[in-house]
Amino acid sequence: MRAKSRGRIRLALILVASILLATLPGGFAPPAFAAATGSISGTVTVPAGVDVNNILVTAGGPTYRTIQVNPSGQFTIVGLQAGEYSVYFYEDASPRHVYSTYYGSAVYAESTPVVVAAGTAVTSIDQQMFTGARIQGKVSVPAGTKASDMYVGVSSDSYHEGVAVSPDGSYDVGPLTPGDYTLNFSTSVQPIPVLQAYYPGVKDHEQAQKISVAQGDIVTGINQILQPAAIISGRLALPADAVPFSIFAEAKSSYDLQVVSAVYVENGVYSIGGLEAGTYKLFFHASDIKIASMWHGGLPTAAASPTITVAAGERLTGPTDTAVPAATITGSHASGASNTDVQVVTADGTIVQGGFSTGPQTFMVANLFPGTYKVQFNRSSGFATAQEGQYYNNLPESSGLGSATSVTVAGGQTLNNINPTSRVGGTLSGKILGPGGAPLTNTPIRVYTKDGTLVTRQANTQGDGTFKVTGLSTGNYFVSAAPEGGTGPVFSGNVLSETNARSVSTTPGRNTDVGTLSYATATQGTQAFDDVPLNAQFEKEILWLASKGISTGWEANGTRTYKPLSPVNRDAMAAFMYRLSGKPDFAAPGASPFKDLPVGAQFYKEITWLADKGISTGWDEADKTKTYRPLQPVNRDAMAAFMYRLAGEPDFTAPEVSPFVDVPVGAKFYKEITWLAAQGISTGWAEAGNTKSFKPLLPVNRDAMAAFMFRYNTKFGSS
Repeated sequence: MRAKSRGRIRLALILVASILLATLPGGFAPPAFAAATGSISGTVTVPAGVDVNNILVTAGGPTYRTIQVNPSGQFTIVGLQAGEYSVYFYEDASPRHVYSTYYGSAVYAESTPVVVAAGTAVTSIDQQMFTGARIQGKVSVPAGTKASDMYVGVSSDSYHEGVAVSPDGSYDVGPLTPGDYTLNFSTSVQPIPVLQAYYPGVKDHEQAQKISVAQGDIVTGINQILQPAAIISGRLALPADAVPFSIFAEAKSSYDLQVVSAVYVENGVYSIGGLEAGTYKLFFHASDIKIASMWHGGLPTAAASPTITVAAGERLTGPTDTAVPAATITGSHASGASNTDVQVVTADGTIVQGGFSTGPQTFMVANLFPGTYKVQFNRSSGFATAQEGQYYNNLPESSGLGSATSVTVAGGQTLNNINPTSRVGGTLSGKILGPGGAPLTNTPIRVYTKDGTLVTRQANTQGDGTFKVTGLSTGNYFVSAAPEGGTGPVFSGNVLSETNARSVSTTPGRNTDVGTLSYATATQGTQAFDDVPLNAQFEKEILWLASKGISTGWEANGTRTYKPLSPVNRDAMAAFMYRLSGKPDFAAPGASPFKDLPVGAQFYKEITWLADKGISTGWDEADKTKTYRPLQPVNRDAMAAFMYRLAGEPDFTAPEVSPFVDVPVGAKFYKEITWLAAQGISTGWAEAGNTKSFKPLLPVNRDAMAAFMFRYNTKFGSS
């Protein structure tokens, strides 16, 4: 009776609504009917033996509609708003016989979109459906394990499906589109009793054998024997008020500490399965803020944590641990500093725990094991921010972790006000062009250092090919652009080889234009020095020095450095001058002329050549011997003397008035210094009052040495 009453009420409401609509003024349309809708119709054809009534058709776009085709295979989907639609055809039966497909292709990415205009009927969206292929086989499982707990996953580049295994171990996957498929055998049972495997019994996707199927094929005999997995079971004593399911027990491969398998610790008990024979370390990852994340043995880091070794299929029990009360660090960032990424690290930079936001400008690092740490901000690779990476307390990342302030926290303690300083980092900008010279849009840009001392930053190019990467600390960076589907990356310096890439420098608050990197003009380039960035002071002179073989710099771990701001030692200076002179024939003496220079020492030949030419006389010692002091830096006044003697001590009358305020007439090496200035080899420094200084007792840096030698060579043509 009540159902009939509700039906009469609904009918009455519909009639009232109809009368109201009929009385609306001309030209007025209620919002729900303001826009006319369209439709998509067509006919579905299926193979013999397939019931067409089981075919569903879905239109997906501005409106989402699914209908069943009629016994003739025809369908009409109505009520579609204007827009672009994908049309999907699917058999709703068990088992299915034909594979699902989109209009125009079995793959969504290659399907043909159907455009519906307002109020129009799109017809003839017809679809032929085909019998799918099937892959069948049998799964054998270890004793004590049920086959029905197993799962078979089948995948290709564009398709993924899975089925449960029958109690007798058989499986049947399909219908499949023609193509190549990889089979994976696994289970969701905990603890995982078997080793995950790819057909034919390999452990990773790359080694798997692909199964090729044609339309309507039934491929049989794809059988798999699953091997028993090792299981580590243990106990973690938890506080009485611990939140259930707040701790993961993770087994990590001891050689790279990657998570192999993980399970919840439930009521203090855990069993981690799915393990191959091998050696592991256990980590307890806590989310309950009262409990510290820790390694087996109650330790804060992996290094000293005991390893656990299991044999194939072994059920190992016994590891026990006690949860440690957690420490917490909190802080806040300045208004306008956007988000803040925070990580607690050990003294060697190993990340212990990351933080999370607790408010618009506040954050927390929880689950810390009691101990002494350092805190870093905005140093996660890929974290987008304009803020410079830094260490607590107000230390730019370019200063290095070793200079950062340590913080010590006890179990149960909350350490507050561990705050970063708001400081906008440097910026690198530029433009990326393709092989035809057109701008490359949405191309990933990576800004990094080869040794990883400064955090890697990323961005994508805009529509005009330009990019801007922010949040950089003081330093030399490399830039790479890697367009999707391209022939490979292009690097700063407009080269195609990372070895020959040129570094670029920036500092906080400054924008450095990298220039245009163009595939049309990029070359392989030649190797320079990673610590001599583009447009650096004396860049041209340093590269000339390298091209002449006068300085080879240092090479290690794929980098080549010049150390431009390091002082030149006297032994290296001898090598520079010998090479600048064209490496003349010279037989080094069998007995060293210097007490502190043994025969066969580094640069022995070059130093003794320098002495033989009278370019360096060394020092007379009290015991009547001579020393060269090879590791002592060369001062600028001595360098002037070396250059003057290298030139053959040409005739020169020293000026009666010194050109430098810090080199008085008659000073040591006055003639040599003023000769150096007269030749334009050294220009000195501009000082107040239109004066110049030479700074004679300042050690010569390696970049200035390159400039001296370049100018000397220009003047005298030695090399």
